Amino acid sequence: MRRPVFKCPLLALLLGATLMTYSCREKRSPTLQGALSPKRVDLLGVPYFSPIPGEIWKYRIEKKIPLRVPLSPADASHYTGSTDTAQLITFEQTRRCSGKRNLGNGKPVLTAIAIYEDGKLLGEELYQINRNGVFSWGWIPVHLKAEEAQLLEKGVPLAKASMRPGQYWERNGREPGNPFLFKVIEQEEVTVPAGTFQATRIQITNESSSLNPVTGEDQATSLKRSLWLAKDVGILREETVYYSGEHVTVKQSSELVQWVLPKKRNVQGPVSSTASQGNSAVLKDHFPEQPER
Repeated sequence: MRRPVFKCPLLALLLGATLMTYSCREKRSPTLQGALSPKRVDLLGVPYFSPIPGEIWKYRIEKKIPLRVPLSPADASHYTGSTDTAQLITFEQTRRCSGKRNLGNGKPVLTAIAIYEDGKLLGEELYQINRNGVFSWGWIPVHLKAEEAQLLEKGVPLAKASMRPGQYWERNGREPGNPFLFKVIEQEEVTVPAGTFQATRIQITNESSSLNPVTGEDQATSLKRSLWLAKDVGILREETVYYSGEHVTVKQSSELVQWVLPKKRNVQGPVSSTASQGNSAVLKDHFPEQPER
């Protein structure tokens, strides 16, 4: 059985859908954020992300792939062991805000988030933010120029500024008639290696079909993903399951390990955090500024 191969955790969703956005203001989170009950956090009108050029997020990613499924060369290089049912793949991914991109052709000015694995640039994900929410415009692989990439015709809302538990919406990705369902599940306190934050959980589901390479018949495929989002920080945690028919093809999870801000940026801390400003110069040596294009 073949399984889908995705170089980035959210590329399976809408041609790239990591929830990052851009703002030129200084980064600040509410002074009393840590004192509020998770169930009472008022997120009305709050943008979930406001990346600053040079801001860095480091994630630990784990995949669980069924024993019967052959590993891709990339996954094999990160193989760490097996359970009774799955092969374990672990690696680190770094995301870095590389600034604004003006692509023309009627598209808004977008924010680029560069994705690195094993020190190699894989490409950039593109996002837009306004008072209505966060929108994904797609993905530019490193081997393509911006004008060659197949971006979305219209930004897809990944998070809404006024979203509340129980709210939901549907949007198509690149395939008309095959919508993704977004649902706000809950607001809660979440702890990851980078710290403890007030977060909103969004669940994303999609059902489609693909050709079975063995039988030649259409078979159902689906995904279920949960995202935990914190104000200013962005994605804290992801949990995703891909299905082929009733069989799990990949289980994948990621969590924020380190959040590094550029120097001279003021962020008032969450409940508790390992957010760092002092290490940003060191990491910038490994991730130099990307020229605007």
